[in-house]
Amino acid sequence: MRHLILAAGIAVSILTACGGAAAGLPRPSGTASPVGTPRGVLVTRADDRGTVRARVGDRVQIALGTEYDWRLDPPDGIVLVHGIQNYLLVRGTQAIWIAAAAGASTITATGTVVCPSGQACIQLAVLFKTTVIVDP
Repeated sequence: MRHLILAAGIAVSILTACGGAAAGLPRPSGTASPVGTPRGVLVTRADDRGTVRARVGDRVQIALGTEYDWRLDPPDGIVLVHGIQNYLLVRGTQAIWIAAAAGASTITATGTVVCPSGQACIQLAVLFKTTVIVDP
């Protein structure tokens, strides 16, 4: 048992001397993430009639799923803006907007039944609405 403790102590000493890099261990930086780093905020059907918080610069992903054919009303253009989209959206995601200014904005969408071509379908509409509060 003493040999195992001694071997473990030597291994820790070697890794510490190398800064943990030899074993691929992360080295603690001692600093937190900078304030204001953009992040992604996910809006889903679970947020219907609720409130979502974001910060200026965040990407707001609206992912209402594929169960319905969703039509989003455009963003207000002040608090939430539709940035340049030079990428494909993941299945089930309707849009990715940018939180451009502090304030509140409403995301509204209407979902209709996905109907295969040539088949009769019920005419059903699902309404979605949520408020995004953007902090500076």
